[in-house]
Amino acid sequence: MRRRARRLLPLPLILLLAGCAGQTATIQPTSVPTVVALPQVSALGDAHVFVSDIATGDVAELGVGAWHLSRSVHGLGLSPDRAWLYVTDVATSRLFAFRLTTTGLGETHAVTVGSQPVHVAASRDGSRIFVTNFGERSLSVVDTAHWKVIKSIPTAASPHSIIASPDGKTLYVGCYAGAAITVVDAASETATRTIALPPNTEPFGLALDATGRYLYASDNLTGRLIIVDITKDAVVGAVAVGQRPALIARAPDSQTLYVSAGASHAVAVVSIADPLRPVVREMIAVQGYPHGIAVTPDGRRLIVAGTSANTLTVIDTASLTVLATVPGERDPNDVLVAR
Repeated sequence: MRRRARRLLPLPLILLLAGCAGQTATIQPTSVPTVVALPQVSALGDAHVFVSDIATGDVAELGVGAWHLSRSVHGLGLSPDRAWLYVTDVATSRLFAFRLTTTGLGETHAVTVGSQPVHVAASRDGSRIFVTNFGERSLSVVDTAHWKVIKSIPTAASPHSIIASPDGKTLYVGCYAGAAITVVDAASETATRTIALPPNTEPFGLALDATGRYLYASDNLTGRLIIVDITKDAVVGAVAVGQRPALIARAPDSQTLYVSAGASHAVAVVSIADPLRPVVREMIAVQGYPHGIAVTPDGRRLIVAGTSANTLTVIDTASLTVLATVPGERDPNDVLVAR
């Protein structure tokens, strides 16, 4: 989700699109022929890259094809075994799950969750999917054995991003309108506490350092990356990362964070070699209003979804230069590297 007043499309559009959700079901997405505008990028090698488009309701795999799922889709997630792709449907408040195949999307499930679902995290064994419901104060817990919601966990207002601790025992939920982080015990599926952030903070994207002690939250309002010490439940620092920072990707070596800064039309490259003292190494200019962001498993490439410019940008992480900019569809929102 993006801010109501300063972005023309997302929240007003999503509020208009949100409707009555369907029943839990096994479904078949509508296949769309491979789109020339979404080619595989040679710089990505054999990486399987998926992109959600909030305006068309499509999910596309670069170089393979596109599938129309709903009037609007938002976030992407991956099962721990990397066999299932998860997609949130903000138009009809559903979660889709697709088995990944060599030719794209295979077996499919859909389950009704809460209002305006945006992002997901899976339990370590893949038996549960936790879904943030931006239109409510809740997380939906989905049982993947039966593909049904088994619980709703209360959160602070407008839960957006969600991330699991390194051991998978704890979930952290950034609550955009609540200026807070809701902390959830994954085993008992209950909220255990709330970490208050400074007043008027709008936590949007989340990341953790390798130890799981320091939580980083992009403040979509003030343009900062806020540092929270989980052992103290306290804010211990912040660094400016550009205007309207959104989602965060962490490099595989856990030394660098990449933050999409929408209104700065850039990606902030942030060193967390010292996790308590992050340093912005570079601001890389990209087209459009960067939002979704993902790094390849080898850490060599970064892919950025540029909403409003309808582009995908591929960045070399060694030289911090743009290797390619290719057309997306109408409003590419989230991006994920499956394998």
